[in-house]
This record gives sequence, structure tokens and C-alpha cells, in this order.
Amino acid sequence: MRNSIILFAVALVAAPLCAQRHSGSPPTAPRPAPVLPVVAASSGMGAIQFAAVNYGVPAPQSLTRQLRTDDERTRAAALSAIGAPGQYLQHGHTGLPHSIQLEFAALGPEDELDAILTIELDHHIVTAILIPDGDNWRRIATLSVADPFADIATTPSTFVHTSRSLLERDRYRAIFHAETVDAHGNYTQNEADLRIINKQAVLTTSFVSASRDCTLPPPAGKQANPTAGCNVLRRWLQADPAAPYRQFMLVTATGRLSYKEATSSIGNAEDFDASHLRNFACQPFAFSDATMHFEPTAASAPCPAK
Repeated sequence: MRNSIILFAVALVAAPLCAQRHSGSPPTAPRPAPVLPVVAASSGMGAIQFAAVNYGVPAPQSLTRQLRTDDERTRAAALSAIGAPGQYLQHGHTGLPHSIQLEFAALGPEDELDAILTIELDHHIVTAILIPDGDNWRRIATLSVADPFADIATTPSTFVHTSRSLLERDRYRAIFHAETVDAHGNYTQNEADLRIINKQAVLTTSFVSASRDCTLPPPAGKQANPTAGCNVLRRWLQADPAAPYRQFMLVTATGRLSYKEATSSIGNAEDFDASHLRNFACQPFAFSDATMHFEPTAASAPCPAK
């Protein structure tokens, strides 16, 4: 009897405790960490200027002849047709181009060839993207870079060239490069890739494709600077061998030159810089039909070794 009373008392004491434990709202689960957007390892066009337009123009071959004519009004009209900066359209300032480059390639899905017309002026390199429109032609974009003719490292072919499209093996893309150089000789080069989609000029990707950043040694008599030398970088977008035309990789390669190497007789050679690349990072990309742009799908990480 005594044991029954004790058990009953324990039950009375425990009942409110159990009720109190289970009363109210259930404990809140911890909030999941926010999903951060995937950001490209690099983006931007640097010194490359881009303007999408839609103007009727003469045929590319006619434009090349008009750009070389002695008649200033005809030459000015041709410069205007390709989208040259306004400073070259003023009376008395429409000089002859120093060089003209004309290339035909299929930048879009159509079977007709598009035209890439590039001219080198006193202070600019200008490229017009032209597409056939029946028996006529239209300019759909102009790309340019401010660059003096005195710069012997640049020509129309260093500004733009064609390569096979990463998306279609029988089509092409126009690849543009432009550099900015500071007073110490450090440079940054940007790349922009162009294709024609739905008869519009589309920049499918842009990024810093090369750079060189140097730290000079201290003057004589000062303490040595262990960081003296140059950091070099190369970057390119390529197809992923595991799934070409569907998956892509933005490869970033980095390396370093000692100050002695950087100031040697071959220290400014691009191939010499490339021979010092040691570290490689890969970032997966996919082409988005919604944005018409290559978009990153994951963060950049060391390239897998096989």
C-alpha cells in the first residue's frame, strides 16, 4: 500500500513537469546558411568600347574603297558608316586610315558570311561588325580602343581576330583584346568575345586575359625588398574536354618573375612570361540562353590533375 502511494505521488509531481516540457511552440530549427551567388573569377572589358547599333551601310568592299579615297566627304561618310569617333569626322581631320583589315566569317547561325571591318586611325583602332540583309548590309555593332598609331605593339590583328566558336564547331567568334599600361610598365589586358545571335551582336564573355604587376627594388643603399619582381597572369576560356560544346572552363594561370628575370633582355617577351606560369585554377562555366552569356556554375578551384 505504501509503495502504491509513493508511485502515485511521483506521478503527480512528474505530470506537470512533462506538461511544462511539451507546452508552447516546438524549438525553432537553425536557419540554413544563405546561398551566396557564384561569381566569375574575372569579368570586364577594360579599354574596349562596345556599341550595339542597327544602321544600313554600303557593302564592306565598297567601304574599304571609300575609306581610301582622296575625296574627304566620301571618306568622312565611310568613317561615319563604320562608327568611327566624331573627332575623325570633322572637316580637315578625316585622315586616311593607316591600315584596313577585312575578314568574312560566319559569326551567327546563318549560312551567309558576316564582315569584320577594322581600321587603324591616328589614335584609335575601330572595328565594325556588318551583316548581310538581302542585297544590302547593316552595321550591328562597333568596337574600338583608344590607341596611338605610334604604339608599334598594336595593329588591327592584335585588336581583333577570329577563332572557332566554343558552341558550334562550324561557326566563328570574334575575339577582341586591348591593354592598359601604367607609368611603370605594368599592364592589364582584357578580352571580349563576340557572336551574332538573332541578328544582334552579343558579347558572350569578357575578362582580364593577361596582366603583369611589378614591384621595383629599393634604391641603392636601402634595405633589400624581398618582394621585388613581377607577378604575371594569363586567363582563357576553353571547352571542358569531358563535355565539349556544353561545359566550359575559365582557366587562370599565375606565376612570378624575379626582378633580374624581368629586367633581362627577354624580360618583356610574352612567351617568357608564359614560361613562368606555375599555378592553374579552373572555374566551370555554362552558356545561358537566357542571358546569352557564359555564366559560372561553381567557384574557381585548382585545376584537377589526372
